Amino acid sequence: MVKRKFSYLALLVSSLLTMNAWSVGTITFTSDRAGNLDIYTVDTNGENLINLTNHAADDYSPTWSPDGRFVAYVSERDGNPEIYVMELNTKEQRRLTDHKATDLDPAWSPDGRTIAFASNQARDHAADTDIYTMDVNGKKVQRLTNKGGHNSTPAWSPDGEWIAFQSTLDGIGGIHVMTADGEKQRALTQVSATSPTWSPNGKQICFSSEKLVGVATPTLFTIDTDGKNIQKLTDGTLASEEPSWAPDGQSIVYVSVVDGSQTLYVIKVAGGEPRQLTDHLGADFSPEWAPTAFSVAPGSNMRLLQWGVLKGLERGKP
Repeated sequence: MVKRKFSYLALLVSSLLTMNAWSVGTITFTSDRAGNLDIYTVDTNGENLINLTNHAADDYSPTWSPDGRFVAYVSERDGNPEIYVMELNTKEQRRLTDHKATDLDPAWSPDGRTIAFASNQARDHAADTDIYTMDVNGKKVQRLTNKGGHNSTPAWSPDGEWIAFQSTLDGIGGIHVMTADGEKQRALTQVSATSPTWSPNGKQICFSSEKLVGVATPTLFTIDTDGKNIQKLTDGTLASEEPSWAPDGQSIVYVSVVDGSQTLYVIKVAGGEPRQLTDHLGADFSPEWAPTAFSVAPGSNMRLLQWGVLKGLERGKP
């Protein structure tokens, strides 16, 4: 009986470790598969595709709230790009920005209180944008960059103290970082690069560039936050852009172009072959991984089942 009990325990532990390593998460992304741009979610095994916005106007660039209850995104339903928020349970949608400027690239802060975004509201040229923040009700708008150039794609550090973004202020168009109040701005890369995303431990940033180590197409790299230790993640065979780091730190979802179509892939940070996530003859892009509760921890029912099985084994039951 004792040997049988430990055999069950070993089998259960092995199963739980396997399930945790390959647990199913959720990713939001933009797609034109319904004829215009909409926000979708899909499980990380490629199943359970859901159209969240389903609107005649273009909706794109989704970002999750830290608790997983809301998604902020850009919509053109009012005639120009504005930031909206959707409550996922009720599908209620509300507009946060309301002016004639172009508002893009929303990014939710880790504490859930603030959204960073790019806007040309203080610029004379439509293509020039600055990084702003606002609270989740669209109030308390603050301009963080004000020295010119094109500043876009803000990304919060996990502790909420820093924001990485792309900037052409130095004439390069590389990744910059600054404190969340817009201070201490500095260049992180010395070459053109796009789409920064922070590792969950805050020690690295992943980005896309075609200007490093002789690559000919946009390729994913990681860099330490002190600007050192640049590592190539994808092989440069196909364009790799718009990375988003998984909450468990083990994987990155990104966009690649295959046969003229933009497609989502997932790759392990430790290396290996990428895995294709979507398969659509069109455009799937701007992916973002759902918060930890959606993609790492087993569901409550599964945890109860695990607990019940373990308690049964403790009592000597088969």
